[in-house]
Amino acid sequence: MKKVFLDIGFDYHFVLYGIVSIETPHRLVWLINQCLKSDFSRKEELIFNFRDNEELNISRFSYLDDLNHLEFDLLSNRDGSIYWLPELRKIDYFIMVKGALESFKKRKYTEPFKKIEGIQIITEINHKKLKEKERLIF
Repeated sequence: MKKVFLDIGFDYHFVLYGIVSIETPHRLVWLINQCLKSDFSRKEELIFNFRDNEELNISRFSYLDDLNHLEFDLLSNRDGSIYWLPELRKIDYFIMVKGALESFKKRKYTEPFKKIEGIQIITEINHKKLKEKERLIF
């Protein structure tokens, strides 16, 4: 009898940005909303349970751009001393952009962030090269 294998792959169709900032999540969202005229709002925390019984609660703020069919998620990278993506310890927050990415202008989107005084750096991250990229699927 012939064996058939099922290959399950994840959909990594999104753009990921890393932000370095000393601001608290609520303050950062407020600054972003003021600068970009967006409407990020708090959503339910993402909860991850790891093998060594560690629980990680990730702050999550979302904004839906109905006009451009895009969804933005602002996510913290750590909870206390536990990192969501440990290989990116220097990154404090992530912005994940999903939706109609064909019309999304990456460079145009990041420019206003450089004017926010609470943000030191914003950079695009190649999520395909991350070791633990499965954590980005939720």
